[in-house]
Amino acid sequence: MRNRLHKKDFSIHKDAVNAAASLAARFTELHAPAEKEKTLTPASTGSINSMKGRSPATYKPAVARSSTIRSVPSFEGSESSPDSKHSAFSSSVNSTASAMSNNPETNHHAQTPIKAKADPNNTSTTPSRWSTGAPRVVEPTPEPEHSTMSEGPEHTDGQWDSTIGKAGLGKTGRVINKLVSDNESLKRDIQIERLKADEAKQAAKLVEDKMERVVSDYESRLLEANVTKTLLARKERQVESLSATVDLEKKKTASALERERNWKDEMEKTRKETTVQVEEATNYAQLMEGRYNAISSHWQNQGDEVKRAVSKMKTEIEQLNEERRKDDDKIQTLKDLCDQQDNNIKQLRHEKEEIARMFEEYKKAQEDALKDIKTNARKREDEQERLLEQSREALAKLKWALNVKENVKGAQ
Repeated sequence: MRNRLHKKDFSIHKDAVNAAASLAARFTELHAPAEKEKTLTPASTGSINSMKGRSPATYKPAVARSSTIRSVPSFEGSESSPDSKHSAFSSSVNSTASAMSNNPETNHHAQTPIKAKADPNNTSTTPSRWSTGAPRVVEPTPEPEHSTMSEGPEHTDGQWDSTIGKAGLGKTGRVINKLVSDNESLKRDIQIERLKADEAKQAAKLVEDKMERVVSDYESRLLEANVTKTLLARKERQVESLSATVDLEKKKTASALERERNWKDEMEKTRKETTVQVEEATNYAQLMEGRYNAISSHWQNQGDEVKRAVSKMKTEIEQLNEERRKDDDKIQTLKDLCDQQDNNIKQLRHEKEEIARMFEEYKKAQEDALKDIKTNARKREDEQERLLEQSREALAKLKWALNVKENVKGAQ
C-alpha cells in the first residue's frame, strides 16, 4: 500500500482528466463559433439549473436553456454562416433576400418570432457526480424588436402573396411560391442547427467548467494523497517504533510471567515445606507436652525432696562462690605480684643492657689502648719465632756434627 501511494498520478485522476480534455476538444472542434453569428436569448426569466457539486468554492455561473425559444438570429447572420453558404439553395435565397430588400412595403410589415421546441436529445444535462449542488440562475437578455422569419405561409413576402391576383395561378408563381416555402423551411432548419450549435457551445462551456472542477479536484486529491502518504510514512515509523516497544513489552511480559511462575512454584514449595514443618512442630509439641505431663505427674509428690536438694545445692553453690571469691583475691594478688616482678624484670633488663653497653665501651677503649701493645707483642713474637728457628737450626747442625764425630772414624 505504501508503494502505491508513492505514485504521483493515479488511474482515477488520469481517467477523469483525459475524459474531460477529450470531451472539451471534441465540442470545440465540432461547434466552432461563426465569425458574425448572433447568440440566442432565453425567453423565461429565473430558469434554474440545479447541479450538485463537491463544495461551494467551485460554483460558476452556467447558462440554462429555456423550454421555449422566443427569438432567432437575423437573416443576415444566416447568410454569413458556413452552412448557408454551402447549401444548395444559397443562390435562390440570396436573390429572394435582395428582392425583399428592394420592396419598401414588405420591409415595414411586423413579423412574429418563430417558436421552436427544444430538441430533447440536445439538452445540456450534467451528470450527478459533476453537479455543484447549488441552483444557477441565468438572466435573460432583452428580445430583439424584429424577427427575420415568419410563422406560416400566410405571412410570406407580399410580393408573392395571393393578393397579387392571377399571378399566383401560373407556373412561374407556383415555382416562386415553392422556392419561397423551401427557402423558409431551409431558414428554419438553419435556425434550428444554429440553436443546436449554441446549445453545443453552452454544453462545451459546461464541460470546460467541469474540466476545471475536475482539475481542481485532481489537484486537491493529489495534495490529499501526498499528505496521506506523508502521514502514512509517519504512521509506519510510529508503527515500527510501537512494534519494537510492543516486542520489548512482550519480552518483559514473558520474563515477568516466567518469574511469576517460578515465584509461584517456590511459594508452593515453601508452603508445602512450611506445612510439613508446622506438622512436625505440632507433633513435637504434643510429644513434649505428653512428656511434661508424665514428668509432672511423676514428680508431683517429691516437691520437698526437690526443695531440700535445691537448698543443699544452693548452699554448695554459695560455698563455691565464696571459694571463687577467695580465688579471685588470690589471683588478683598474684597478678599484682606478677606485675611487680615484670617491672623488676624490665628494670633488670634495662640495667643489663646498660652494663652491656658500658662493657662494649670499655672493651673498645681497652682495645684502643692495647692496640700498640698487641702490635709490638706480635712483632716481638715474630722476632722470637725467628730466633727460635735459628736456634733450632744451630742445634740441629750441632747435633749433626756431634753425630758425625761419633759415627765417622777419624773425624775430629
